[in-house]
Amino acid sequence: MAQYKIIYFGIKGRAEAFRMIFSVADVKYEDVIIKSGDWPAYKQSTPWGQLPLLEVDRKQLAQSSTICRYLGRQFNLCGENPWESAKCDEYVDATNDLIEEWVGFTFLETDEAKKAERKAKFIATLIPNCFSKLESIKEKNGGDFLVGKKLTWADINVADKLQIIEDDVDPTVLEGYPNLKKFKNAVLSLPKIKAYVEKSGYSYKGLENNLGE
Repeated sequence: MAQYKIIYFGIKGRAEAFRMIFSVADVKYEDVIIKSGDWPAYKQSTPWGQLPLLEVDRKQLAQSSTICRYLGRQFNLCGENPWESAKCDEYVDATNDLIEEWVGFTFLETDEAKKAERKAKFIATLIPNCFSKLESIKEKNGGDFLVGKKLTWADINVADKLQIIEDDVDPTVLEGYPNLKKFKNAVLSLPKIKAYVEKSGYSYKGLENNLGE
């Protein structure tokens, strides 16, 4: 059996979806925590100067979506056919754009006026544009998930992103998107995911000091 390690900071961040996937698959892994003070020196040893990393039998894999996709393939969470697998990629890539903008105005923007302007546009334009499409996708697919009738890595990845936005931007952000809200709650209420989240103790607090992604 492969030996897995997640290398990241002691927060949720971009590694949280990996941890949820491992939990659903019931596969053990080592959670290697890099402390903020150790990051500048450790950074030089990473493939792209970024975290998180997945280590598999001492081989390292970088880039968050790539890692999620790899784990999805490893643990049979990529849908029932190539089309469903491609749809997983599509939905994750689409929501990546949203999260990158959230990171930009929340943690990287230093001008307070620009930060407020970008956040306002995020809430007024970017969220409705993305969420309305996901709402329609979920409604057409039926059931609990975005792709097919079984849980995929994309469901976990997207549900985690929705929780980030709900927690950090606006707790009512999913009001008006009943299918999307039901989807997020269904995924995060899965027994193995719920049990992991309850015991992990991780949060998004501290992300601004740990932007190794």
